[in-house]
Amino acid sequence: MNEFKSGVVTGTGAAINIELGWIPDYVKVVNITDADQIDEWFNGMAAGTSIQTNAAVATRATNGISAYAGTLGDKKKGFTIGSGISESAKELRWFAIRGED
Repeated sequence: MNEFKSGVVTGTGAAINIELGWIPDYVKVVNITDADQIDEWFNGMAAGTSIQTNAAVATRATNGISAYAGTLGDKKKGFTIGSGISESAKELRWFAIRGED
């Protein structure tokens, strides 16, 4: 089953959980307010990391993106936008893709 979801959140300066009902294979988060940062995460990357592009330079970020497993028995799986991305009062657009199981 292939799935795609997208949305927008406002950064808080702290980590933000995005509940999808599944753990994504790919996530992209873009700071729309400043248009100065793009973070990408692929399933299998270390928790809290992302490939971060800003000012035309790609680097490996910390406090980036992680898979979010929810709590035992619920269906609130998804991903976490880490504090390194969640800049306070900034609009963050995201999309997540899940490939076939």
